[in-house]
Amino acid sequence: METIREGSHRISYNSVLDNIAAEWPEMPEEAKSFSIPTRMIMQKYTLLGAYAATEKLQFLATVPYVINDMDMRMVTRGAGSSHHHAPQLAPQVYLRPLASDAAEKDMRMDMKMDTVEGLGDMTLMGLYTLYTDKPDLPTKKVTLGLGVKTPTGKNDEEFDSGGLVHAAMQTGTGSWDPLFLVNYMHAFQPLIFQTNLFYQMTTEGDEGYEFGDKISLDLIARYQLTSYVNPGLELNLFYAGQDRDHDGRYSRPDESLLDNTDNTGITSFSVSPSLQIKIPKTGGSIDLKFQKPIYQNARGTQQVVDWRAMASIVWAF
Repeated sequence: METIREGSHRISYNSVLDNIAAEWPEMPEEAKSFSIPTRMIMQKYTLLGAYAATEKLQFLATVPYVINDMDMRMVTRGAGSSHHHAPQLAPQVYLRPLASDAAEKDMRMDMKMDTVEGLGDMTLMGLYTLYTDKPDLPTKKVTLGLGVKTPTGKNDEEFDSGGLVHAAMQTGTGSWDPLFLVNYMHAFQPLIFQTNLFYQMTTEGDEGYEFGDKISLDLIARYQLTSYVNPGLELNLFYAGQDRDHDGRYSRPDESLLDNTDNTGITSFSVSPSLQIKIPKTGGSIDLKFQKPIYQNARGTQQVVDWRAMASIVWAF
């Protein structure tokens, strides 16, 4: 993630900082500082297990491991501000001054925060086949899903200064979120079409932060090239609502673009080529997917996904 958008328009890092600094007094009584993310790498490795309880009822469990890294850029104004405020924003691996303006009233620097990694939030879901035209190798099928995202990931990682790490960079959310799914499949062998509607009803986490509800609609086409290899293509529509920081523990709107819930929530449209590789003589498969956003409309000003690569191991028991 490197692109910053204001609505649907792209805006440069320095333009964002210029807009913020323009609102500051020429000679502030106290030092001013503001930081923005310039690069975020968010990795997630997922293990998925499936168990068929009956012909119509199946249970799924996903266990993710999350690795989050972030680079930032800061503008400061006021004597000693770069040294006083920087530790409050991120546990830096480095601080690299960039430039001062002609009057030397502002200083800009690049920073890098420590990697945040660990177990993510595990998901449990039950899938029920509501309709199928035939029990073996159906050509039409409707599936309903009901599940929960559990708070197994850590959401109280702190900076050296004692403040909480940005909510978006935590490995977990601290919340129990109901999950709902509807899937329709229609097969024209060897071509299979699916429509997938997914809704995550987010709730408040134990640290007071509540991510916005999420809705996704996926149109999927998959071609059975061989018995073990299935390439595919997806069209993905995604909506995320605005976050809420009920207790204000993660919010620093005067100091950080990332820590302002006014800059959360997005609508996006993406294209995703995919590849499923089944492991012979087992119930396992490897799923690979590359997702590229075609359109994004962000609420406020925020860093958005440039692309997403996903890999998962699925095992049916």
